[in-house]
Amino acid sequence: MTSEPSQALPAASSPVTAPATPLPAAAPSRNGPHVLRWAGWCVAIGIAIVAVYFGIQWWSYRSAHSITEDAFVEAHIVNVAPEMVSGRIVRFLVDENDLVKQGKVLAVIEMVHYKDQVEQAQGKLELAEAELKRQIAGLAKLRNEVPLQIDVADQGVGEAEAAVGVAKANLTLAKQEYDRWTQLAAQDATTLRKAEEVTRMHDAAKAEIRLADARLAKARKMLDLGKTGYDQIREVEQMVEVKKEVVKDARISLDTAEHTYQFTEVRAPFPGVVVKRYRNLGDFVSAGTPILSMYNPDLLYVTANLEETRLSGVAPGNTVELRLDAFDEPFKGRVVWINKSTGAQFALMPRNVVSGEFTKVVQRVPVRIWIEKDDRWPRLRAGLSAHVVIEHGNGDAAWAEQAAKKMAEIEMQHNQSP
Repeated sequence: MTSEPSQALPAASSPVTAPATPLPAAAPSRNGPHVLRWAGWCVAIGIAIVAVYFGIQWWSYRSAHSITEDAFVEAHIVNVAPEMVSGRIVRFLVDENDLVKQGKVLAVIEMVHYKDQVEQAQGKLELAEAELKRQIAGLAKLRNEVPLQIDVADQGVGEAEAAVGVAKANLTLAKQEYDRWTQLAAQDATTLRKAEEVTRMHDAAKAEIRLADARLAKARKMLDLGKTGYDQIREVEQMVEVKKEVVKDARISLDTAEHTYQFTEVRAPFPGVVVKRYRNLGDFVSAGTPILSMYNPDLLYVTANLEETRLSGVAPGNTVELRLDAFDEPFKGRVVWINKSTGAQFALMPRNVVSGEFTKVVQRVPVRIWIEKDDRWPRLRAGLSAHVVIEHGNGDAAWAEQAAKKMAEIEMQHNQSP
């Protein structure tokens, strides 16, 4: 039975107010703190179980994958520069982000000076060719004249020899007449006039044979002189060869001048996209100074700089997940090769390996990753950051070798024949 508290009312008969009777305090419950403690323990155990579960999952995933954020989309960026020519840029035909075909004219260097060099080389070539033609004509003339001169000289020798024979015969006859008439004159059997006439004829015959011998000697010398024409022919032949070399050098000089003139037009070495312009219209550029950079958009790949401690389990052909900041969904890829050297080997500042100052730093090894093409490929850009997750495994060496060959063929197909 419960008792309700009585309310003190003022009594008319008594000025003193009676004190109110307090309610009895409720007895404290002993089950509340125990339930709270058990609920807290259950929550803590649940959180621990979830943490252990996800920790095991993370550890298993991390042990089976190599992960790095030190990765970027890369391409073979080529710096295009004028070859062998220097001068002002008088025409600029492309701008950044332009797609160009192989051989397209990108810029033009002022060509007046180089055109003058072509004309000068052309004039020297024409002069050398004219001199060569003159030497060839002289050689042909000698080749025609020398045999004729030798034939004439040979005929002269024959005639001189015949004349000598006639003179000898005349001398023999005159000698006989002279001897006979000299004997008759000694016997006074003839007149003095006849003896003098015979003597004169004998002397004339001896003079005639001396003249014939002289003519024969001269004819033989003329023959020898005619034969020296062959030496002159050989000399002119050598001169013709010299002139041919002069023409060859002049033609090479002309080709060089023409090639130099062609280099005033800076052309695209392969089809690609222009990503950077370093010069503008009117700038003066020297040979070898880059005026723009471009790359082939079909030759894109990811280079991941992986810690040396995370190389275990990474092999060519392993699958890769590529998370690029510029895209919501990741790309798929595969490892093509692992570099044979660390990036530190090519640093501008060499490592200090003095034992007293050595500090061990985990090195990073470049890993090339092939990107699987999809509809987003045209939106890929060289230099984009990538989060790389490489799945461990034995890989596929045959696939990696074939992929490396295909990537090389993309570049090699634009090789220019010498």
